[in-house]
Parts: sequence; structure tokens; C-alpha cells
Amino acid sequence: MTALQPAHRISNPAAAAAAALIGAITSDAAAQTSHWNYQRDAFHNVLGDAGRMDNPEFFSLNPFYSVPVGGQSCYGDQIIEIARHLSSCTQKNDEANTIDLALTSPDCLNDLVNRFETSFGPESAYGPWPVDSEYKPKKPINGPWRHASIKGFLTNLSLGKRRIPECGSDDSQADSIAKSIPVVCAYAGSSELLDRVETVVRLTQNSDEAVEYAQVAALVVEACIMGTDYQNDKSTSTNFIINALTSALQDERVNFDLEAQYMMRLVIKILQRGPSSFEEAVDLLSQEPIMKPLLKSPVSLVS
Repeated sequence: MTALQPAHRISNPAAAAAAALIGAITSDAAAQTSHWNYQRDAFHNVLGDAGRMDNPEFFSLNPFYSVPVGGQSCYGDQIIEIARHLSSCTQKNDEANTIDLALTSPDCLNDLVNRFETSFGPESAYGPWPVDSEYKPKKPINGPWRHASIKGFLTNLSLGKRRIPECGSDDSQADSIAKSIPVVCAYAGSSELLDRVETVVRLTQNSDEAVEYAQVAALVVEACIMGTDYQNDKSTSTNFIINALTSALQDERVNFDLEAQYMMRLVIKILQRGPSSFEEAVDLLSQEPIMKPLLKSPVSLVS
């Protein structure tokens, strides 16, 4: 793997990568107990009544599924399985231990497909698959919630499509971003990073849109691990995201399509206006003409 040379390095990228992976897994566990509360005002009222507005982590109010406190959502389970795969397919050679076989070797890629089938298939904690299309379970279900991309992946396997990318579903949701995190932790600073992100995305999501979402997210996480080419006098999370997206737009490893570039610049523009809260940033974004056809549901904008 060829290392890139950012102008401003984090002093200990290995420690930052480890923290990023642990942080992703921990934050997923902290959020899954109150996952998918789309009615924000009602959710906040419950938190307020319970005295948990300042510490909502691990608060049990999940309207869709029931997983023990400390367990993962389907996003977190995918993060963990990608991380396990990366660590299980290393090989010792004359030069060094290489993790690259995990996402390039045909045997290891077959192992990855099999791993996801085992972890999310009918014999897993996620329960039977397929299920009757007319079946409507009472919510919250007892156990984890199998995401649409995983369902499509399992359906493709049943049709004999067992190789990446043909096993991937036509899905562009946030699973792509979750799966990219362990890859960034392993490949931050590498010229192969974005190609490897594409591989893990297409495992269950054979969608160009999903790949681009994940690659943008990967470059932001990489900036957390390695640093960025741009610095700002004020060290804030907002300025960090502006710097990371500015670097991503000029990254020679990827050529984002025009819509993706426009959306990244739109986020930069809104953050440069200095919104004081998440709600204000969402309101500013909703006023942009390009967003109107994208608002397909009450949660589209937040997504």
C-alpha cells in the first residue's frame, strides 16, 4: 500500500484508527436502544420526563426492535463483522503482515460473503429468512432488525449470486457508511483506501450511489485519523468537517460525480454560515432548491 502525505498529520494515526473503530462500535451500542425515533419532539419529551436529555445514551426506547443494552444495531453488527474479517485474513510473508488479502484474495472474498451469510442469515440472531411478504410483525420485535440491504444480499445468495459485486442488493442507505469504517481504520493514508471501501460496500449494496456516500464518509474518517491538508485558526468540529470535505474534493484517488461534488460543496457552504445547532443546519439545508425533490419522507432530510 502506498502512503499519502497530508500536510498536517495526526501525531499517532494508529491510536486514532483504534479509537475510531472503538468509538463507532460504542456509539452504535449507545444509540441502538433508542434507534429510529423519528418523532423528535415526542422523543425529547420522554427524555426530559426521565431526566435524560443530557445523557440519552443507552436509554431504552426503541420502537422497532429489542436488543439488550450494550448490544449492536444492524449497522454495528456490520462494522464488527467487517473488522473481524479484516483481522482474520492476514498472511505473514517475507516483508510484513499484510491485511490487503482480506479484500483482494478470491478465497478471502468468498470468506467475507460466507461470514455475512452466517451472521445475518436464517440461522443467526436475526431469525428466519425469507419470510412471508404479507407478514407484519408486532413492533418492537424481539431481537435485531435485519436491514433492507441485508435482505437483498441474502435473496441474491439464494439465486446463486455468491460473488462480489453480484451478491449486493440495489440499496443506497447508510449501511454503506457503517461498513466503510473498519476499512478506513485499516487503510487510512493508503492509495487503495477508496477501492477497498467500494469492495465492502458492494458486498451487500451494489449501487454507485452507496459507494459514493461511503467514499465521502471514508475520507472524513480518514481525516480524523491522519489529519487534513487544510487548517483553520479555530479548531472546531464544524471547521474540521469543512477542511475534510475541502480535502476530499481535491483527493486524487477519487473522481466524484457532479451531483456528489455539488452536495459536498453545499454542506461546506451551510457550515460556513455558522449554524448554532443541528436543527438550524437542517433548516438551512431544507431551504436549498436541490433538496426539495430529495425529501421523500419526513426523515429524508435528517438522513
